[in-house]
Amino acid sequence: MTNPWAAIIGPCYTRSSLARALRWTEQQVVDAVGALDVLEIVPVDGQALYPAFQVSDGRIVSGLGEVLRTLHTGTDSRWTWAQWLNTPVDDETGQEGRRAIEQLRAGEIDDVLLDARHAAASWRG
Repeated sequence: MTNPWAAIIGPCYTRSSLARALRWTEQQVVDAVGALDVLEIVPVDGQALYPAFQVSDGRIVSGLGEVLRTLHTGTDSRWTWAQWLNTPVDDETGQEGRRAIEQLRAGEIDDVLLDARHAAASWRG
């Protein structure tokens, strides 16, 4: 049986492979995770993983940190953040829309931040 999270989140880097992809040290990755500039998820086996969708052209997608810090105000669940970033959202006509991470890649940071604020507020209940 395949893990449904793998289908939602997609491929991931390990800490060392992300560091190589970004031309960073592993400590820079750790620091970026601590600052909520990089998304780290930790499955039950304890091996930290870094969704590949957050990397574009050898860099972390612009605006991701702001979005992660906003999502953090609603929940500490990084799995929830990953799902929110990488799941298409239907638009007002019911058509499948773009994923938030695609909007960030397109430079639509303000729109994604607005949606992130709404999501975080709904998670807080």
